[in-house]
Amino acid sequence: MIKIEIENCNNIESANIEIKEDTLNIRYAMNGTGKSTIGQAIKLLSEKKPLDTLKTFGNTKEPKGKIPDSIRRVLLFNEDFVNNIVFKESEVIQNAFEVFIKSEEYEEKQNLINQRLKEIHIDTSENQDLNRLLTTGQTVLVKFTKTKSNELKQTGLIKNLTNAENIFKLPEPIKKFQPLMDKDYNVEWVGWKNDGANFDDTGICPFCTTTLDEKYANEKQIFTTSYSKSNVKSIKEMLSYIDAVKDFMDSSKLDSMYRCIKDTEDEQTIKLWIKKFYIDLEYLVEKIKKVIEFNSYKVKSEDLARLEEHLKGLIIDSKPLEIFNNKLTLSVISQINDKIHIIISETETLKKDIGILKGLVGSAIKKSVIDINNFLDMAGINYRLEIRHNNENDTKAILKYVCKSRDEIPVDDIKLHLSWGERNAFALVLFMHYAFSKNPDLIILDDPISSFDSNKKYAIINRLFLNNPKMKSLYKKTVIMLTHDFQPIIDFIINNKPNGGSVNAWFLRNKNGKINEIEITQSDIKSLPIILSESASNEYLNKVHRIISLRKLLEFIKWNRDQEIAYNLLSCLLHGNQTASLSDGTPIVTTDIKLGEQFIYKYITDFSFKDYCTNVFNRNSIIGLYKQETNTYFKLQIFRVLLAIADLRSRIDDPLLKYIDEQFHVENDYIFYLDLNKYDIVPDFVIPKCDEFLFKEKVIKTGISA
Repeated sequence: MIKIEIENCNNIESANIEIKEDTLNIRYAMNGTGKSTIGQAIKLLSEKKPLDTLKTFGNTKEPKGKIPDSIRRVLLFNEDFVNNIVFKESEVIQNAFEVFIKSEEYEEKQNLINQRLKEIHIDTSENQDLNRLLTTGQTVLVKFTKTKSNELKQTGLIKNLTNAENIFKLPEPIKKFQPLMDKDYNVEWVGWKNDGANFDDTGICPFCTTTLDEKYANEKQIFTTSYSKSNVKSIKEMLSYIDAVKDFMDSSKLDSMYRCIKDTEDEQTIKLWIKKFYIDLEYLVEKIKKVIEFNSYKVKSEDLARLEEHLKGLIIDSKPLEIFNNKLTLSVISQINDKIHIIISETETLKKDIGILKGLVGSAIKKSVIDINNFLDMAGINYRLEIRHNNENDTKAILKYVCKSRDEIPVDDIKLHLSWGERNAFALVLFMHYAFSKNPDLIILDDPISSFDSNKKYAIINRLFLNNPKMKSLYKKTVIMLTHDFQPIIDFIINNKPNGGSVNAWFLRNKNGKINEIEITQSDIKSLPIILSESASNEYLNKVHRIISLRKLLEFIKWNRDQEIAYNLLSCLLHGNQTASLSDGTPIVTTDIKLGEQFIYKYITDFSFKDYCTNVFNRNSIIGLYKQETNTYFKLQIFRVLLAIADLRSRIDDPLLKYIDEQFHVENDYIFYLDLNKYDIVPDFVIPKCDEFLFKEKVIKTGISA
């Protein structure tokens, strides 16, 4: 049993509700009881959110509540679901893959495939040569930039290499600087020397303060125009890049690269060798990255069918390699390719499982589409659902309108085309699929069917709680249905439908802010004729209620003469008419009055039309009955009679009169009804409003009911 406590939320001062797990728990209550507040409070409590939005106006007490820690995920069907989850532009519902396709069976098969893939995962982390080639290669490649046409940009490193003079063979006039140029610190030295040349305008060496000779000007001209810190740095860096990956290069090509950088003065030759170097290295690095990044056990389901093709694309072809093709490199490539070929052969065993997985997807789509479209047919909604599935991240549920020609037109903005009733009915069956996919700890339905006619109500409830293991439903899930509609009580408790069990029903009563629960059992619900007959015969009930009950009972009977007269006698009493007459105003003769009274005697043994007119259905007597009556429903009936007898109907505020007439008139749409002696179905505010009216009209001396 799940125990829920709520305090100081809207019109609820306190509520203690117990619900049974794996069961539909119907909570039947009148409007204004606080049903929606209960649903919202439970949802917020499950999410560990404050209840501030439910704080009672004018009350300083903080709203609070308590639910078991086991209730972590609660789904609530209300207007928020309709507004936020379904019917977003052209999509019927968000996350269509999870709602309609994903299932325990799907996940189980997907996990089996993933486990098999995990076993054949390409693991290259232990290959030191491969890792060295990858990490070093990546470091080198980032030093180069490429154009949009995938060519090496002739700026930065490339520009400095092709524009620089040979630093390994200085021109004769400055040959004396070769030892310094050959040093590791040559980059900083060149910068230092060129900076110093800016301070020689006095004819004195800025470095040693000696007088400069006549050769100095020529040496300075040659050095400053031929060598800069940046181009010397570029040459040095390029050589370091070559050195970093030289273990993977063909020895003859390595020598050629060195000669190109150190000796060649031909710009085109330098560019050609650098391009070859870059292309080979980029090819190797990108291929190795794809191999290492291949995480087989996380391959998406939509990629499984192309897995073999994907693996073949990982194979490294050594034939195009011109520079990086020595024994070590070819060995690394061979190890990778051998592993890939083994995996390719093993993936054959996955094809059957992949086929089964595809079958599950197709079957899930077909079942969902048939189920929902059958529901739309039943509900008279002239639309069809279609599920378009490409992969897990690209699954969309769309709606199509069915024309008279049977052509189906996609609906772009669903909310604009469905009526309010169509949206709610459609949203309910979508919520069922949504809830099934989320597997929540608790599901709350806030007045889900009150707006539909009786046929649709039963059809919707029947589908939501269908007892069919082959179809999705809310049967035997933990559900609270908050409703002011009596139809589900009749369907489940009296008719034992639609699922024949796993359901209980309770009546909620809000008395001065305190919610009380009373269980509704089958014995508490009787057919209206039986209730009326028992009430009419019950001498412990007030006479107004007995008269009303008998008059209503006669509406279920095919009249003969005495019953017709009896009906009119009772109607005259209820309308304050002191003279017995038919509905058209024709007086009822004495002999007919006796005939009608004889029928009424069967139920009300002391009945006399004249006596009841004089002693019961008069202003003072009715006021007395009103004050004495403790049952709010019976009290309301007396109030309505008092309005007629005291000729006060025209003076009562229209909103209250309309509420009384529409909500608590003696007519009833249901065949079955709760025992009114046990269940107090009148909201708190109604009787005080009646009292207030009678006090204002000086009918009673106090505004508080006796």
